[in-house]
Amino acid sequence: MHVKKEITELDNAVSLLGKGFNPSFIELSEKAAFPHIIPAAPATARKSRVTGVLLGRPAPEFVRHGRSIRYRLSVLLEWLENGQEFTSTAQAFLHYMGKAESSATPFSSVDEELSDI
Repeated sequence: MHVKKEITELDNAVSLLGKGFNPSFIELSEKAAFPHIIPAAPATARKSRVTGVLLGRPAPEFVRHGRSIRYRLSVLLEWLENGQEFTSTAQAFLHYMGKAESSATPFSSVDEELSDI
């Protein structure tokens, strides 16, 4: 079963990390990295390599060895660590729409447009 293979790969990576190996030298397959480390499907990861965007922000860098795609553990951990944290979906909406945080509701601009009608 393939899931067992990815879990074994993750266990080996964690073991190496625990032994003091540099995470920059630990590489994971796409199926081990997605969704086990980054909460996205492998198909989403493939799309992100084309678009350069994963889950609304720059995609993590990858390494190509022939036809094989690998992700360095250090890059994945840094990508997760640098993610935005939000307290509400409205706050995330405002952030991704490029608006500064304010006391306005996420629908205040819609309300203004409707009042003009």
